[in-house]
Amino acid sequence: MFSELLKRYLGTIYPCSVEEVRHTKQKETRIIDTLEPVMNQHRLMVDTDVISKDISTTECYPGETRSQYQLFWQLTRITKEKNSIRHDDRLDALAMAVQYFTENMALTETKAIKAREREQWELERRFIQGEGGLNVGVLGYARTLEDLQKAANASTSYANWLDS
Repeated sequence: MFSELLKRYLGTIYPCSVEEVRHTKQKETRIIDTLEPVMNQHRLMVDTDVISKDISTTECYPGETRSQYQLFWQLTRITKEKNSIRHDDRLDALAMAVQYFTENMALTETKAIKAREREQWELERRFIQGEGGLNVGVLGYARTLEDLQKAANASTSYANWLDS
């Protein structure tokens, strides 16, 4: 229901879509399982302005509970125990964003690997069939896929691609 209200509001201001996300796993476990691998590999980068804004947006809360609403306070105190931290909204949003980008980057990486494999197979096919000046003489000098690509794009002279 909330997403339907949000769609109407956003539709009048921004041309975007809203996707609902449903989780069946315990919240704390899901957050840790998402963020831990990224943080262990030192791949989570945060702009210093985000940290400053995180602190300044919690100034409206009482002093004794203010820090509980801050992202990095939540990040440093979460455990796999249920309700280990009282307020985890910012951390949950970060975990969902990391999960989204992790999934999409994995798809992009897989596509790039498959495209490179197709390209390599095509160059090997051209070599076997003797197309485009690719022959045993060229193969002797080609050490990488990039060398074969240069040879395929160069004219029939071997020196052209070796000098570049």
